[in-house]
Amino acid sequence: MLFTYLALLDKFSSDIDELDLSYGNRTLRIRRIPRKEIADFLLGSESLMPSIREQFEIAVELSDNMYWLVYYFEVEDSREAMIKASNTVYEEIEKILLTLRLFKEGCIHIVFDIKTGRHIATTFTPLKGLRTSERVYFLKKSELPMLRDFLEQNLMTAWKKKKSKTPLGIALNRFTDGYERTRLEDKVIDYVIGLEALYLQREASGEFSYKISHRASVLLSDNTGKQREIFEDVKKSYNLRSAIVHGREYTLTYEDVWFIEDTLRDSIRKFLKVSKPNWLNLIFPENHRE
Repeated sequence: MLFTYLALLDKFSSDIDELDLSYGNRTLRIRRIPRKEIADFLLGSESLMPSIREQFEIAVELSDNMYWLVYYFEVEDSREAMIKASNTVYEEIEKILLTLRLFKEGCIHIVFDIKTGRHIATTFTPLKGLRTSERVYFLKKSELPMLRDFLEQNLMTAWKKKKSKTPLGIALNRFTDGYERTRLEDKVIDYVIGLEALYLQREASGEFSYKISHRASVLLSDNTGKQREIFEDVKKSYNLRSAIVHGREYTLTYEDVWFIEDTLRDSIRKFLKVSKPNWLNLIFPENHRE
């Protein structure tokens, strides 16, 4: 018996019409849906409440080509199994979204979803909000093999870490919180706390701005020029967070926020491989080689 979850994605685009991201025994696809297909769906869904139909139509009007996330799997032919699938699917979708967001930059959000299956009533979640000013999450066909590998390797690992009280767990939660925020200031605060959790690892001594900037620069690049750029930009981000929380004057742009988000994303990916880097070996690699 098949349980199906459909979600309308906001800010997602691709150079192909359908992307197969299946992993394990789960079928996961993202496919383009033209307006006519959505219109046919609406006409065939007479049970939709008028308020839900109206919100769905608003979402559809915002784009000529939008994408469904289609997620389905086989369950036992029983009402209990179907209800369990219905109750647990949102956690599975959170795992998928977390992994997609860690894979690359851009904004990927679910604005409307549907759950269907035998023995349960079809349920619809109303429009959740659109991110009109965020970066598009553009997934290329050439990136699919890397994304499938990334899903296989990191989906469960990242989720387990996110549930822990470790520095990486804190960073993953702050990454998710910041991603969902709408105010730029709130995003900055969450993202910088995530960087603190990773690069300070509960250290009590000072010079936090320098330590985070220095450690991020040597972890994220081995190019001297790029390291200097990262150092300066992370330090600027840390000072920006301080100005926000302490009520000092500041200027904030989307580009500022995207840099901090990307730095935290890249850092989390590094820490998923090595939970606590050896900073001395990174800072003085020639000594390490000897």
